[in-house]
Amino acid sequence: IYESIANITNMFVGALFIPLLMAIMIGFLMVHLLTRPITELAEQTEQITKGNYSIKNSIKSKDEIGILATQINDLSDTIASETATSNMESDRLNSLLSNMTDGVLAITRDGTITVINQAALDLLHIPRTDKAVGKNISDLLKLVDKKITLRKLFQSIRGFVVEPDGPDGVTLNVVASLVRRQSGFISGAVVVLRDVTRQLKLENDQKNFVSNVSHELRTPLTSVNSYIETLQEGALTQKKIAREFLGVAHDETQRMIHMINDLLELSRMDQGRTKMDTEAVNFTKFINYVLDRFDVMFKQGHSMHSDNHYKIIRNYDQKKSCYVEIDSDKFMQVVDNVINNAINYSPDGGNIEIGINETDDSIILSIKDHGLGIPKKDLENVFTRFYRVDKSRARKQGGTGLGLAISKEVVEALHGKIRVESTVNVGTTFFISLPKVDTSSSRFDFS
Repeated sequence: IYESIANITNMFVGALFIPLLMAIMIGFLMVHLLTRPITELAEQTEQITKGNYSIKNSIKSKDEIGILATQINDLSDTIASETATSNMESDRLNSLLSNMTDGVLAITRDGTITVINQAALDLLHIPRTDKAVGKNISDLLKLVDKKITLRKLFQSIRGFVVEPDGPDGVTLNVVASLVRRQSGFISGAVVVLRDVTRQLKLENDQKNFVSNVSHELRTPLTSVNSYIETLQEGALTQKKIAREFLGVAHDETQRMIHMINDLLELSRMDQGRTKMDTEAVNFTKFINYVLDRFDVMFKQGHSMHSDNHYKIIRNYDQKKSCYVEIDSDKFMQVVDNVINNAINYSPDGGNIEIGINETDDSIILSIKDHGLGIPKKDLENVFTRFYRVDKSRARKQGGTGLGLAISKEVVEALHGKIRVESTVNVGTTFFISLPKVDTSSSRFDFS
């Protein structure tokens, strides 16, 4: 009986162990079959979060996991396509911002800078992007000092002008364009910085030009009109007075014609319509020829100050040949202008020293006087149109205030430079440098 019971017990244990073992094996198999695709999907989604969209899962089942796997593959393709488009647009935007001459900043609602291009960094004298991003635009443009709020910045249509700190004194026009969400909520703005320094200078120069021309023409016209009215009222019958009045009217008319001709010449130069008829010239002989004319004029007493003695001193080797390529007529006008200017500001007479020096690639002409000199504050303006250091003397001598301006335009058109150094009550020196021409013959000889 005990043996039978043991056998029955063993049969029951065996009958229970085998199905249990089979159940465990089937369970492991089912878990593996269920977790493998989930693990594969988990690995794929992890790669997607890292930006790798090329990996695709290989699940082909028709159940819910298979459907999910197919959708994740489609999602990966969509994200890859959208990311590529976004990167392309981002690259295009970055390229556009980098090549813009205007400064561009993106700011948040509270004025914090999130994006800034290189042009804006240059205009604001900021060395690196990280020195601007995260900062407030009010601090960067010092809007508080100008009593400009962010609200005013956002509401301004035409913008406003600011002058950021910097060595070059740049003036910027600041305009903001609002960034709105679909709900209408303002999330920030795009701010454009435009350098208007040159524009403002041109506008100011234009105003000054019109004012100067009006003034310069009104003075002689008023004088001519007064003399003509006097002649009409009876002075015409008095020959001596009539001759004197007509002489004054003629001189004033000639001065106006001279000024208008100078203005037309400057206008042609500004528009690039002045043709330079250049040729290789022996510069030493050319300067000798020009100075000989002044020597004759001084001997005959035809200078502007006929009672004073002027002398040309030639501080250069008059026999040494050096060549430049110039328009002889126009450059002769330049030398005439500068020497006449030296005479104007040497009312007590004296020597005018002329020098010619050579460098490796340039010929430098210097014209030095020992006259009144030019104050330091006026030096930077001597080549400005209508600018005169001494207005009363220039008008009395018939100057138009355009001679040095024309000289500068001519010299620069010949690829040269002109500058001036001066000390009050000591004298003034003009330096004109021209490119040297390597030639041994001249087509324009003043022998």
